[in-house]
Amino acid sequence: MKKIFLLIFLASTLFSCSDYLDSPTEDFANNPVSGALNPAQKLAGAQLNLLNNEIFSYNTFGNRMTYVWGLNSGFTSNDAAYNFNFTADTYTSGTWSTHALYIDNFQDILDTEATFPTYKNHMAISKIMKVQGMEKIIALFGDAPYSEAFKSKEGILTPKFDDDKQIYIDILNLLDEARQDIADASGDATFVVPGAEDIVFEGDMDRWNNYANTLELRILLRLSKTTDADMVTLRTNRFAALDGATFVSEDVAYNPGFTGATAGQSNPMFRQFGVNTTETAWLSGNRVNAAGDFIAKVVNGELATTNLTTTGLVDPRRARMFSLVSGSVSGALQNTETTVAKSRLHNFVHGYWGAATSDWYKNGTERDAYAMLAAESYFLQAEAIQRGYLTGDARTMFNNGITASFAFYSTGFGDFTMSALNPNTYITNIDSKVGLGWTATSDKINCIMTQKWLALAQWTGIEPYFDYLRTGYPNVPLPEGVSRTTRPNRLIYDQSEYSANPTNVPIVTSPTTHQPVYPKVPIVHTTPPTTITIAPPHSPNVYQKVVSPMVQPRVLPYASPMLAVPNSVLRTPTSPRSPLASPTRVGRVVMY
Repeated sequence: MKKIFLLIFLASTLFSCSDYLDSPTEDFANNPVSGALNPAQKLAGAQLNLLNNEIFSYNTFGNRMTYVWGLNSGFTSNDAAYNFNFTADTYTSGTWSTHALYIDNFQDILDTEATFPTYKNHMAISKIMKVQGMEKIIALFGDAPYSEAFKSKEGILTPKFDDDKQIYIDILNLLDEARQDIADASGDATFVVPGAEDIVFEGDMDRWNNYANTLELRILLRLSKTTDADMVTLRTNRFAALDGATFVSEDVAYNPGFTGATAGQSNPMFRQFGVNTTETAWLSGNRVNAAGDFIAKVVNGELATTNLTTTGLVDPRRARMFSLVSGSVSGALQNTETTVAKSRLHNFVHGYWGAATSDWYKNGTERDAYAMLAAESYFLQAEAIQRGYLTGDARTMFNNGITASFAFYSTGFGDFTMSALNPNTYITNIDSKVGLGWTATSDKINCIMTQKWLALAQWTGIEPYFDYLRTGYPNVPLPEGVSRTTRPNRLIYDQSEYSANPTNVPIVTSPTTHQPVYPKVPIVHTTPPTTITIAPPHSPNVYQKVVSPMVQPRVLPYASPMLAVPNSVLRTPTSPRSPLASPTRVGRVVMY
């Protein structure tokens, strides 16, 4: 297991990886000696926080919104992802406020660029990670603070909201800066080469360059449906420059030295869906979540619609995605309750698994976590080629994506090895299936998106939801009994933003007519916004607000996976500042 030691100069103390594993909600600026720390001493904690939060919040929300998950038998829920009753308090703690905190950790590193000129590689990594954080916020919420964000030290506590169009331009430019930093530092002994403090690639800057290219590919494809002339030009020019680039070709794992010593130090999937530290009970996340009815029909070979047919074709991955009930995946209809046994997340997903003589707890808690799967990279390339943005063979990349997914589901962990799943037979068998196979599907974007959804389901679940919002594939049904006719295109801004930054947060309602006056959705989505009725806290009035495309799910009896406390006591702002200004700087434990 990797062991990372972070030196805090003024404290003259060495801290192991457990020090930042123990405090996953912290912001560097809360450390009174933060200014004395070099970028290498901050990097691991910043990476861990952001990537874990993407799994805890974005992944969970995406899996529910794309019908990968439903509610297990015996549970009740008022989760907004199942009934579409979104408010400014649903899913936004993780996707807005907490995510902003963790992006700010990278900004804290970048703010020391002049002080530590030999850490150019660390700055490049921080720029790439900042882009990864921001691109999710603007895909989910649209306009957001950026040019004035993370500047509380400069006295900006209520940052303005920038047009998401401009933020896309800015973060793409930041990727350019990162790649230039990597090029400038390459082969020059003057610059510090990252090591174990880089919990993703361990200082392999060529792989970071490939990752930056793949993030750009993801971002540019988010713009595939935009008709804005400036963004069309940007997309065209940047794809031309990206053609021929090297992209991710492996699963992008991260591991700072996960351990089962405490619940908060383990692999993030295990922390949500595994077992308690005494191995006497499943965690609530395991008990609550079950396979959604839609994905169950798909992998069981039981679906027959005009744009997706799986009849008679069982997906070989299904038994490693979900537990089987009477030999098949038993799926839950969203927004319904039942006593019928449903398929829960398989042990492969949370990691509590192994041979009969294995230490299952060790296998699961110490397992790698994933920032991106290789399958996503290949499906991104397949889509870009199919749309004419890049040169190459779209079908080859499509098949490569499926093959990478099968390889992922064939990879053991800990002391556990697994039999290999055969992608070639599956690729042959799906070829005659509309929506699954290449030949039978006239709209190739359909089968690319559907196979991408199957590959990323449960691991990076937010990406298929973003894809659905711009392509409509896969055409997942709505939850039972909802009055809406479409899924939400965006999330409502977090209540903390309305409270702390009221003069800048976009106005979305009229207090007199209660009708939307700010119907803008993120530039990457083109379908009309869905409106919902909510009652803001401390107000008897009911307003209409535009729903944002993403939020963090809150299914009782969940405790927050980040804080291990009930959702009712999640951290709330204690002073009038926007989360995007950067969080309160006092009264917190040092995280690294």
